[in-house]
Amino acid sequence: MSITAVDGPAVEQTPPTTWATRIPAAFRLQFIVPSNFIIVPAVVFVLVWAVAIAITFWIHGAVDGRDPVAEPMYGGASQAAVWTLGFMSAYTVTQTLPFAMALSFSRRTFVVGAYLAFAAVSVGFGAAYSLAAVIERVTNGFGIHAYQFDTPFMTGTNGILGAGVLAASVCLAVMVVTFLFAGVFRRTSVLGFWTLMIAVLAAIGAALLLLVQNVGWAGIGRWIVSQTALSGSAYLLGVAVVAAALGYLVLRRATPVG
Repeated sequence: MSITAVDGPAVEQTPPTTWATRIPAAFRLQFIVPSNFIIVPAVVFVLVWAVAIAITFWIHGAVDGRDPVAEPMYGGASQAAVWTLGFMSAYTVTQTLPFAMALSFSRRTFVVGAYLAFAAVSVGFGAAYSLAAVIERVTNGFGIHAYQFDTPFMTGTNGILGAGVLAASVCLAVMVVTFLFAGVFRRTSVLGFWTLMIAVLAAIGAALLLLVQNVGWAGIGRWIVSQTALSGSAYLLGVAVVAAALGYLVLRRATPVG
C-alpha cells in the first residue's frame, strides 16, 4: 500500500511578535497627537522668538546713540521650546504610558520608543536652531545686531553646525531627565518624590561645595570657558544616557501610588 500526500492550502504564518518588533509602533504612538511634540513646541519656538525680536527693537529705539555693531544684544528666547519639550516628555509618562499599557505595549517597548521619539525631536530642534542662527547671521541680527540663537556661547567655537549639535544635545538631555523625574513621580508617592528631589539637590549642592573648595570658582570658570560646543554636547549626551538607563529601571515596574 502506498500513501499519497495531498497538498493542502498554503497557510500564511505570521512571524512571532516580540517587544523589539513593536518599537516602531511605540515610536509612532508618541506622535499620535501631533500637538505634543510638533505643533505646540513649534508655535512656542516662533512666538517667543517674535516677542524677543519685538523687545529688542523696542530697546534699540529707546536707547539713544546705541551702536549696534559695538553693542550687540543677546537673549535666551531659544530656551522656551526646550522647556516646552521637557514638559511634554514628562507628559508621556503620566498620559501616554497608561494608553500604551492598554494597547498591550510592554514597558520596555514603550520606553525605547519614547527615547527614539525624543532623539528625533531633538534632532529637529537642533536643525531649527541652526536655521534660526543662520537667519540672524545673514540679516545681522535683523539689522540691529540682536541675537537669540547666533550667540557667542553657542556658535563661537564650532560655528552654526556645532551650535545645532549642542542645541540638540541640550534638548535630548532635558527631555530624558524630565522623563526620569516623571517616572519617579509615578513610582512613588508625592511625599517620597519631593523627599528624593530634596536629597538629590542636597547631594548636588554638596558636590558643588567640594568642587569649589578644591578648585575654586576661578577654576570652574576657566573649565567652563575652555569647553566647546562639541565637548559640551558630549557631556550632555552622557547625562542623557545615564538618565535614560535610570528612567528604564524606574518605569519597568512602575505603578501609580496614591
